[in-house]
Amino acid sequence: METVGVRRKTTNRLILYRTCGTCGASFSTTADTPFVRQIPHIEGKGLKTVYFCSEGCKLASYKHLFDGHEADRRAARYARRDIKAKNKKFYAAHAEEQRARRRSQYWEDPEAGRADSAYYRHKRKLLSQEVQA
Repeated sequence: METVGVRRKTTNRLILYRTCGTCGASFSTTADTPFVRQIPHIEGKGLKTVYFCSEGCKLASYKHLFDGHEADRRAARYARRDIKAKNKKFYAAHAEEQRARRRSQYWEDPEAGRADSAYYRHKRKLLSQEVQA
């Protein structure tokens, strides 16, 4: 009968350092910690293992964090945002930078700039005719 040998001592591998899935605290644990859950992976298929520093954090994780409705909450947050107002505020604050950027692009290749201007002028004209019709 053959025996299996251990290549190195495992005493240094008994303590593992984890991050709590609820509060984010770092803590040390052994491999057989009771504060572990398998939850659906947000980015894709399958499950991921989440560790908790205490029973309280583990119970708090059941509240709504991993109940499968993340996409619904994300959609509701997105619907509450006023994207147009945010964009208007940004462009008002950076208007001069935008003008300078467009000016420098024009002077890098003036012929292409004139062609672009003519194209967009023609496009605006067609759109206005379409709206009036």
